[in-house]
Amino acid sequence: MPTLKDIADRVGVSVSTVSRVLANDANRTVNTATKQKIWDVARELGYQIKSSGDDGRGARGIGCIVSTLQNRHYHPYFSVICDGIEKELAKHGYKIAFTYTQEELKKPEILKHVVQDSQVEGLIVIEGIEAKLYNHLKKHMRNIVGIDVSDPDIPSISYDRVEAARQAVHHLIEQGHRDILFIGGTGRSGKFEKEKRYRGYRTALEQAGLPIRAQRIIDAGWEPNNAYQLMLRYLDKHVEDLPTAVFAASDIMAMAAMRAIAEKGYRIPSEFAIVGFDDNEPSRYTIPPLSTIHIPTYEIGVVAAKTMLQCIRDPYPLPIKILVPFEPMFRQSSEWILPGEAAHNNKRTAE
Repeated sequence: MPTLKDIADRVGVSVSTVSRVLANDANRTVNTATKQKIWDVARELGYQIKSSGDDGRGARGIGCIVSTLQNRHYHPYFSVICDGIEKELAKHGYKIAFTYTQEELKKPEILKHVVQDSQVEGLIVIEGIEAKLYNHLKKHMRNIVGIDVSDPDIPSISYDRVEAARQAVHHLIEQGHRDILFIGGTGRSGKFEKEKRYRGYRTALEQAGLPIRAQRIIDAGWEPNNAYQLMLRYLDKHVEDLPTAVFAASDIMAMAAMRAIAEKGYRIPSEFAIVGFDDNEPSRYTIPPLSTIHIPTYEIGVVAAKTMLQCIRDPYPLPIKILVPFEPMFRQSSEWILPGEAAHNNKRTAE
């Protein structure tokens, strides 16, 4: 059965945009050509669209809110989570009623729509949002489930980001690297010290007795274009003092850095090893294939939907915390070994 994500991928827009157009949501303007393309693709794929006379009355819905840090038309991390949520809800007669970003939620008419929609039985919040907005939602929504949300009062699903990042950097250290660049961004705090993937990077260096150098940190603000541009400048500025490896806190930033490295004439992995984070589908098709940490994003969506349905039908006596596993996926982009006996002894045997 086709999903909103299938339509979004075909048209090249966000899942939330598709959801709004098919629901005839007038709270945000979408140009006429895009609307028509969404309707055409939906019909072509056989997506079940309610008639305008029905307006969805009687349908049971769950709303989704995603953090603003990834506020772009398409982001593989959030899209796959939403796909898992949507398909699991559909099995039980529910649907995603809307998907809004934090920035959209700041608009009074959208916030009013979210808290007053009588057909919405719960809200799944994907990553943290500003306290004022979040507290308003908690006040008006009976059921809230969080994905990587720090709130002891609600059920939540997460994974150990610190440990996942530590293992990624530890892999590079095992390969013989002693000078590793970090590319990432800060959270809502604006401080690297509170960002979990940076903390994993720092922990791995500390455990190996390696220095943490400020000039080996690039703040790309989670944006791939920033990662690309800043990496280009970094390679020019530090041409006499370059690291041998890169850990990027997301695959899309890692791929942007890979392009910058290649454009400057450096080879991966013989001159730069690189590891990303998330294991988004495109990562296995880069040249060379990108080493990364697999995060079960689809399964996170499924678990979040199941948890929401449990909250609606038969709530747990206490807010449960579910920690899902992650899996290292070390591919060719990090298979460079430094010369020397120590590096030779640490060489990973090819599977």
